[in-house]
Parts: sequence; structure tokens; C-alpha cells
Amino acid sequence: MAARGGGSRDRAVPENGGHVKIAALWFGASFVLHFAWEHLQMPLYDLGAQSVWEGVRMCLFSTATGDMIFMGVIYLCIASAERSWRWPRFHAAYRHPAVWVIPIVVGVLLATSYELWAVYAQARWSYGASMPLIPIVKVGLAPVLQMVVVPLAVIALCWWRLSASLCSSAK
Repeated sequence: MAARGGGSRDRAVPENGGHVKIAALWFGASFVLHFAWEHLQMPLYDLGAQSVWEGVRMCLFSTATGDMIFMGVIYLCIASAERSWRWPRFHAAYRHPAVWVIPIVVGVLLATSYELWAVYAQARWSYGASMPLIPIVKVGLAPVLQMVVVPLAVIALCWWRLSASLCSSAK
């Protein structure tokens, strides 16, 4: 697939196992950032008599499953809008508003829906007194922000990595 726009800034990163590198960067960065966020927001939840180790296990499980599934959904939505599975490899993709808007819209919808189900329908966890709640839906602000901030940070990291690759390949 040719890069859109044709200019030198629109080149793709050289191949060299590109699909594996894209997946490793996307999901590797996602896992690390989500895992860190989960730990940072733990004090906002009512953990009851849960030990620190149980809390770490819960964060690890949550990050390894739900957060990664949501990141996959966001990636696929952007790929659909960009009409390419390899969209992170093209500089022009990052200039398209959909790359920056889709994670916000999809992230808010996924996080809000999941929090409503987990907190109110399944009682999987509960919020502590310090958790700020979003009015009307009464879900925690921190997990919803997580599904906006982390995907945008991962996209920015992919963009930065693409720019670094293009600079080093031009030498």
C-alpha cells in the first residue's frame, strides 16, 4: 500500500517485520501504561480487606484482559477509518483527525459501559469516597480518563517512534 499524500513526510517506516513491531509497540506500551494507571488509581476504590498482593493481581488481570481488549477495539476502529491495518506506519495517518478523535469517543463509551456493568450490575468492585464521579451516569472519572489518556499517549508514542524511524532511515 502506498502512503497517502506522496510527500517525504508521508513515507512508511521501512518493512523489517513491521506488523510484529506495530503490535509490540501498540500492546507493549498499552500494557505498561494501563498497568501503571491501574496502580495509581487503586486508592480511589474501596478495596475492603484486600491485601496489597491481591490488589496487584487484580490490576494485572484487569490490564492483561479488559484494557488490552479495549486497546484492540480502538486500534481496529482507527484501522477501519484509515483503511489500513498498518496505519501506525504512515506519517499521514497522524494528521487525520479520526486518529485522535476515535480513541476519545470509543474510549469513553467502552469505559463508561464497562464501569456501569462492573459496578452496578455485577458489583465486581465499588468506588471509595475519594473517587470523583461523572454526573448522571455515576461512574468513576479515573477509569474513564484512563481509556482516553492512555490510548492517546500510545498513539503519540507510535507517532514519535515513526518520526524517529524516518529520521534514522534518511541518514
